[in-house]
Amino acid sequence: MAERLRAAGVAAISLLLLSSGQMTTRSQKILGWTPTVLLALFMILASGLAKFFMQDGTPTADFVKALGVWDHRYLIGALEIIAAVLLLVPRTATLGFVTMVAVLGGATATGLTHDVQGNWPWFPFVLIFVMMIGAYFRTPELIARARDPKSVPNPGKAGKVVSWVLAVLLSLATLASGILQLMPPANAEGAAFIERLGITHIAVPLGITKICLAILFLIPRTSAIGLVLMVGYFSGALATNMTRGFTLPEYLPLIIVLVLLAITGWIRNPELRQRLLGRPVSA
Repeated sequence: MAERLRAAGVAAISLLLLSSGQMTTRSQKILGWTPTVLLALFMILASGLAKFFMQDGTPTADFVKALGVWDHRYLIGALEIIAAVLLLVPRTATLGFVTMVAVLGGATATGLTHDVQGNWPWFPFVLIFVMMIGAYFRTPELIARARDPKSVPNPGKAGKVVSWVLAVLLSLATLASGILQLMPPANAEGAAFIERLGITHIAVPLGITKICLAILFLIPRTSAIGLVLMVGYFSGALATNMTRGFTLPEYLPLIIVLVLLAITGWIRNPELRQRLLGRPVSA
C-alpha cells in the first residue's frame, strides 16, 4: 500500500512538473492583464471621462476646485484616458506605464500639497501598486536592466556619451535640490516659496526622495527604475505648480526637465523603446 501511495505521489508530482510551464504562462497572463484592465477602466471611466462631464456647483466640482484642478480638468482627464489606452495596448504598454506614473505622480503631489477635507492623498499609491503588479508580468523590460544589465541593447558610443552627459547633469541638479531642501530656508523669501508650494510639512522627506532618485537614475543598473521614478516625481512637482497658481514661466523649467528625462531615457535605456518600435523584448 505504501509503495502504491509513493508511486501515485511521484506520478502526481511528475504531472505537475510537466504542466508547470503552461500553468505559469497562463498565470502570468492573468496576473498581468487583470490589474492592468481594472486600473485602465478606473482611470478612463471613473477619473478621466468624469472630468469632462463634471457639473459646476456640485460637491464634486467644489472638491476639484479646492484641489486647484478645475481649470486643468480637461487636460488632466485627457492625459488619464491616453495613459490608460497606451497601457492596455501591448505595443505601447511600456510607454503607457511611464505616462501613467506621470499622471499618478501628479495626482499624489496634488493631494499632498492641498489640505482639503475628504482628500486621500495616498490613494494614487494604491493605483501605482496595482499597475506595478500588471507591469511585472506584461512589461519585463522595465526591470530587465536591474536583473541582468548584459541582456539589454547597447545604445552605442555616441548614445552613451550624450545620455551620460544628460544623466549626470539631471542627477546633479536633482541631488543639489534635494540637499538644499533638507536645510532650513536661508531667508524669508525661501520660506515663503516653500509655503506657497504647500510642502512645508513634507520638505525634508521630499529632499531625501530627490537624493535617492538622483542616485538610482545615475547608477547604470537602476537607471530605468530611476528614470520612471524621476518622471513621476517631476510630474508631481509640475502638478503642484499648476494647481497652486504658478504661471507658465515659473513652471517652464519643470517641463524642460521632463523633456530632458524623456530624451535621456530614449537614448540611455533602449530596452524601454523596443516594444514601441516592434522589436523583440527579453523577459
